[in-house]
Amino acid sequence: MKKNGFFTFIFSFIPGAGQMYQEYMKRGLSIMIIAGIFLILASMAGSPIFLIPILIISAYSFFDTYRLRNMSDDKRKDFIDNYIWSLSDIGFDIKSKNIRKTIGYTLIVVGLYVLVDSVLLRIASQLQIPWLTDLCSILSRYVPTIAVSSISVFAGLKLVSIKQKEE
Repeated sequence: MKKNGFFTFIFSFIPGAGQMYQEYMKRGLSIMIIAGIFLILASMAGSPIFLIPILIISAYSFFDTYRLRNMSDDKRKDFIDNYIWSLSDIGFDIKSKNIRKTIGYTLIVVGLYVLVDSVLLRIASQLQIPWLTDLCSILSRYVPTIAVSSISVFAGLKLVSIKQKEE
């Protein structure tokens, strides 16, 4: 069943919302989460380079919404609503020990960053401890950039090594 064209158009501008409006909740939610992750990375790294994937995801989401809307009823019945990140065919499987470790270490770094930036820096400033204030300022400025760039390099190396195995 085709949904209202006006609402489809409006929701298609929000990554994932168009898919959700077309009743593909898992697909839409996963697109929203991926776009949100890149938005967080862009703000943490202080670099607009992570806005490029958001533009790509937004374009994909926009056209995917219309592809889903224009599917025939036969294709719609056979189409399985699935999460985008179930990409085990390229070596990304959330059940993998390496992926869980990577996500775990990333969460630890993010947690430590928030702790240093939000709590320790303010306490050091209020207690007027200059060396601790300077250290926290340096850490809060450079840790996100180091973490995001390390994750990017790791992910790139992982993708390149998978590509070489296929050839």
